[in-house]
Amino acid sequence: MIHSVPVRVPHRNRQGFTVVELLIVMVVIGISLAIVAPKFRMSEATEVQIAGMQLMQDLEISRTRALATRSQVRFVFETDGSVGAYSGYLDENRDGVFGETQEERVALRGFGRRELPARVEFGRGSAQPLPTDANGSAITLADDRLWFNTRGITEPLGTSGVVYLTSTEDPAQATAVAVSGSGAIRLWVWRDGQWQ
Repeated sequence: MIHSVPVRVPHRNRQGFTVVELLIVMVVIGISLAIVAPKFRMSEATEVQIAGMQLMQDLEISRTRALATRSQVRFVFETDGSVGAYSGYLDENRDGVFGETQEERVALRGFGRRELPARVEFGRGSAQPLPTDANGSAITLADDRLWFNTRGITEPLGTSGVVYLTSTEDPAQATAVAVSGSGAIRLWVWRDGQWQ
């Protein structure tokens, strides 16, 4: 009969971290993050510019969808709520009538409805109106709406307008998205007291 002999493993002195040491490490990491985190916060100027670029891109997508589907597109700016937002709608049945329904939003196959970032709102802040803007209000489009026809041109023919965005924390930070009567879209940034 074979007997097995237990093999003895030499006992090593295991040392771990105590709860106090772990707490000290967590406190040090927390303090480090509190010091470093504000440096990673996006500046008001950058946030407004990104919101303007997003709006310009969404307008371009809407115009492209109008051309691609040979359907009208309506763009609606929502300024009456506590949060600024905008929506796009595609007249997929091509009857020229918009109900501004969820189905028309989905048919656009773009962004649907987009809210502005928390620290961005419609408005010029302390910026002057664009030189081509005689109105100067936050949104110079009639009824806060923009239409692109089947050829990607604004309706009524020749309609142009500007949508201003500004920081809620620093009114000197502003962008403007201008739409010409031909449907061309341009982003302007308020910098050093002038539009660039």
